[in-house]
Amino acid sequence: MDETIIALREGNHTTFASLFDNYYDALCRYAFSILKDTDDAQDIVQKVFCKLWDQHADLEIRTSIKSYLYRIVHNESLNFVHQQTNRGEINREIIGFAGENTDDVNEQVAASDLQQAIDKALADLAPQCRKVFEMSRMEQKSYSEIAQSLAISVNTVENHISKALRLLRVALNDFLVLLFLILHLN
Repeated sequence: MDETIIALREGNHTTFASLFDNYYDALCRYAFSILKDTDDAQDIVQKVFCKLWDQHADLEIRTSIKSYLYRIVHNESLNFVHQQTNRGEINREIIGFAGENTDDVNEQVAASDLQQAIDKALADLAPQCRKVFEMSRMEQKSYSEIAQSLAISVNTVENHISKALRLLRVALNDFLVLLFLILHLN
């Protein structure tokens, strides 16, 4: 096994710092080539290094450390793109459903009730939480764009989104079954 990997597994801070210094910029450029966003690329690479340190004692690297880091950045970047795409599609489906013109009066009433419940649930959120959620879901901004725009940390953005989703799930609980059925029957 490579000496660097052995030192990393043993929790050697100097080795970890050296890896960070040697690969951070190149990994950011690589992530940027996939994501086309500097902030998201930096977030992904930082996340990869955090995971590397958190799991250093259990590392099972059978290739070079360089190949390993590039592979993890590649996978994390693709997962991020996939999550962003799915989030956008779900939001469009919900918004599209709520605004659809349909001949069935029951569906129109359900759509109207759902939209009112969504509007009320959003209005009940704390102002900063609502702003973060709307920027993420309605304006399709990344967490890093929101953080920069509002001068808060990415962690704070993540906390606001988690809180908003949790509160919306509770507030919209009665509509979840209806929404699930409608989205899967169409």
